[in-house]
Amino acid sequence: MAGHQFDARPDRLDFRDLRYKPPLRSLPPHFPTAAHLAQALPSYVAAQLVLDQGREGACTGFGLAAVVNYLMWLRELGQPGANQAIRVSPHMFYELARRYDEWEGDHYEGSSCRGALKGFHKHGVCQERYWPKSGQGARAETEWDVDALRHPLGVYYRINKSSVVEMQSAIADIGAIYVSAQVHDGWARVAQLKKAPGSHDEAELPTIPERQGAELGGHAFALVGYNDRGFIVQNSWGGRWGAAGFAVMPYSDWVQYGTDAWAMGMGVPQRHEVSPERIAAQRWPHRSGRSLSQASRQCQNPDNPLDDPWPIDREFDHKPYEPWSTAQAYEHTLVTGNNGHVELTDLTAGIDGDVARFVQAQVDRALGFFQTQPQAQLMVYAHGGLNSEAESIDRIRVLAPYFEANGVYPLFLTWRTGPLETLRHTLADKLRQAFGIDDERARGMLASLGEARDRSVEAIAGKAFKGLWSEMRQNARLAALKGRGSHLLAEALAALQAQLGAQPLRLHLVGHSAGSIVLGHLVERLAASQVKASSCTLYAPACTVAFANEKYLKAGAAVITPQQMHLHCLTDRQEKDDDMVQLGPLTLYGKSLLYLVSRALDDARKMPLLGMERAHDPQHFNDDQWASSQLASLAHWHTAFPATHLHLVPTPYIRVNKQGKTERATHGSFDNNIDVIEATLRRITGQAPVSPIEWLDY
Repeated sequence: MAGHQFDARPDRLDFRDLRYKPPLRSLPPHFPTAAHLAQALPSYVAAQLVLDQGREGACTGFGLAAVVNYLMWLRELGQPGANQAIRVSPHMFYELARRYDEWEGDHYEGSSCRGALKGFHKHGVCQERYWPKSGQGARAETEWDVDALRHPLGVYYRINKSSVVEMQSAIADIGAIYVSAQVHDGWARVAQLKKAPGSHDEAELPTIPERQGAELGGHAFALVGYNDRGFIVQNSWGGRWGAAGFAVMPYSDWVQYGTDAWAMGMGVPQRHEVSPERIAAQRWPHRSGRSLSQASRQCQNPDNPLDDPWPIDREFDHKPYEPWSTAQAYEHTLVTGNNGHVELTDLTAGIDGDVARFVQAQVDRALGFFQTQPQAQLMVYAHGGLNSEAESIDRIRVLAPYFEANGVYPLFLTWRTGPLETLRHTLADKLRQAFGIDDERARGMLASLGEARDRSVEAIAGKAFKGLWSEMRQNARLAALKGRGSHLLAEALAALQAQLGAQPLRLHLVGHSAGSIVLGHLVERLAASQVKASSCTLYAPACTVAFANEKYLKAGAAVITPQQMHLHCLTDRQEKDDDMVQLGPLTLYGKSLLYLVSRALDDARKMPLLGMERAHDPQHFNDDQWASSQLASLAHWHTAFPATHLHLVPTPYIRVNKQGKTERATHGSFDNNIDVIEATLRRITGQAPVSPIEWLDY
C-alpha cells in the first residue's frame, strides 16, 4: 500500500439520482457460482485485465474501468468468435470525473464516483491504448473520440449502500458494481497469493483483515461477487494484491466504511455513420441531462441535429445564421471559475494541463477564419454573469453565427458566478418567507406597496446578497492576475497580433451587465500587453461610474478612447418597470438588477452605475439621487464621454425575431434585441449585416 493515493470523494446528496430497485427473487448463496468463478476469474487474470494504478491518485477512474472491463469480459465470455479482451481507459474516466463531479472547477485532488459515471454517460469511453495517461502533458491519441462512441454506458442507478441485500442483488443482476469506501491498514495486510482464485474458499480468495490502525482515505473499486464472508473486491493495485487482485471485503467492513455504490449496464453501440460534428463534440462538455445516445424527436427544421438540438428550432432564410453546435460554442469561449481561473473545458487538455497553451489555442483558432476575410476582426464578448454555463453556451450557439457570418470572429467569456447565477430564484424564496406571501391577503397588500416594497426588498437583499456581489467583482479582479483568465487572454491576443504581422488586428469588446467589470480589468491587461481595441460596446453595464473612470478612461487610455465607446441602456422608466423578481404573477421587486445593485449590493447605497440613464444626466448629479462620495466621478465621466454615444432603448417593447414578435425591454433582454445586435454589427463592420437578424427569442 506504500505510495498509493486515496482520493475518492464521497458523492454529495443528489435527489436526482435514479435509485436501483432490486427484483423480487431469491438470491443465490454465493455469486458467481463456483463453476463460473473457476472459469471466469483465472481467465480474466490471464487476459491481463487486472489494473494497477501505481502511485496515481485516480482510483475513481481505475475503479470504474475495472467494472467496465469486467462487464465487457462477461458479455464476451464463451461467445463464439469473441474478440480479444478490451481494456478501457481509466485515465479518460478520471478526466471526465474531474469535470462532471459536484465541486467547482478542477483545481483540487480527488473526484467522485457520480462524476465519473456522468462523464461516461455523456461521452462513452475509449480503449486504454487511445488514452494511456492523464495529468499534465498527457494527450489522447488520434481516434480516441471515435472509439469512445463504440463503448457507451446504458443506464446507471444509485444503490442504497446501507443495504447489503440490495448490493448483493445488483451484483447478481449485472455481474459487478462500482463502489467507494474508506480503506484502512487491513487492506495492506491481506494475504498475497500467487494465482487467481478458483473457488470461494478462503485459501484461494483471502479476506481483508480487520482494521488495527488509522483510516487511509477514500478509494474506489469494483465488487464482482459475494459469498458468506463478504463482497468480492476487484482492486486496481496490480496482481500482487490479494489473489491476483481479488479479495473479500467483510460485510461488517462495508457497513462501517462504505460510502457509495452504483449499478450500471453497458449500452449498445449504434451502427451508423458518425458525423464530424458528433466526433468533434466528444472533447467538449455535454450539457446537463443529455447522454451519448440521446436524441430529440422534437426538431422541426431538418437542419437541426437530433443529438444536439438548437436552443431555437426555427427556419432560417440565411443558412449561415443557423445556431452552432455545443462543440462549436465551446471552441469559441473561455470559461472561468472561482478566483478567475480558466477551466480546461477541452477534455484532451489534461486535468492539470497547460492553461496558457489552452487559452492561446482558443484564440489562435481565429487565424484560419482571418485567412478568408478582408480584415482580421475579432470580438470578445463578456456575458453578464447571472446565467449558468449551460445558459451561456446556449446564448453563444445563437449569437455567434450572426457575427461570424458578417466577418467577425466571436470569442466569448463565460464566467461562473456561483450563487449569483440563481439570484432571482434565491431572492424570491427569501422574500416569500420574509413577507409571508403564502397568505392571499399578504399578496394583495404587497402588490399595492410599490416603492415601499422595493425598499424593503433592498434592505433584505443587502444583508443576504451583498457579499455575493462583492465576491463576483473580486473574481473578475482576480482574473486579471498573472496566469488567470484576463491576463492569459491579453497575452494570447498580443501573440495573435504578432502572428498577423502587417495585417492589423481589429479588436472589438462587447460586454453585458457585469461583463463590463470583466472587460474593465481586461482593458487594463491589454494596455500592459500593448493591444489596442477598435471599439467597445457595453449593454446595461453594471460597473460603477468610478470603476469606468479608473479602468476604461485612465488605465485603458492606450487601448480605447471614449469616442470608441458606446453604451446601450434602458431608460430610467424601463429600469423602474423591470420587475426583476417575481413569484408567479406577483412582483416582489419592481425595478431592475441595476437598481438593486445600486441601492443594496454595491459598496455604498445609491451607487451610480454606468448602465443607469440617470448616471448620464447632470440634473441628477446630486446627493439626493446618488451617494455624495460619487458625485465627482459622475462629473468626470460626463465630461469625457460623448453624450451621443449613449443609446437608450426607445420603446418599452423590443423586437426579438424577424416576424415582429416583441418582448418587454428588461435588463437581461439586450442580447435578445434585434435592433441592438444589428447596431453592434454595423458599428464593428461599418456596414449593414449581410442579411437581417432573424431569431433572438431564445
